[in-house]
Amino acid sequence: MKRFYLLLFGLSFLMLISSCSKTIYFSQDMRNNLNKNFLSLDKIQFYNSRKIILRRNLSYADTKVARGEIKLIKGQYVEKIIIPKNTPGVTVSEGGNSISVAFENGAYRFLKFVLNDENQYQISADKWSNDYGKVKYDTLVYYIEPKSSRAVLKVIKNDRYNLQKKTRRVKGKIISH
Repeated sequence: MKRFYLLLFGLSFLMLISSCSKTIYFSQDMRNNLNKNFLSLDKIQFYNSRKIILRRNLSYADTKVARGEIKLIKGQYVEKIIIPKNTPGVTVSEGGNSISVAFENGAYRFLKFVLNDENQYQISADKWSNDYGKVKYDTLVYYIEPKSSRAVLKVIKNDRYNLQKKTRRVKGKIISH
């Protein structure tokens, strides 16, 4: 019986924590609602649901010009770009089922998110191999690390994203005598 109450308390606690979250997953339904109300995606503040790590191997000559974090791993120089969880981002372009989001300044510093089977916008790559996604970022080729492959877009939870029109019927005005 004690175990039952402990389990019940644990589930209640988890539900309370999840309901207090400040962000929610951005879905196609939300996007459709924004489009229906003629609101642009570039006015929406996005956040990433997970830490995103981009990496590339460098030659010794390239290490002098690399701008990210550089480490020597198994005799190779590796540059990593880390985008922490809940980093704010903005839309730079959009397609029918995709949104390109920039998390930092720079002309080619953005990542593409595409609609997945769960109706959410998930990070995308040009090609996936051994759970690494190949992307072009800042005009260079990087690989999305496997831990980052399930990152999706989120928005702050409030009524602005659950748009509903308010309707008022006017009865008219008559001439007073």
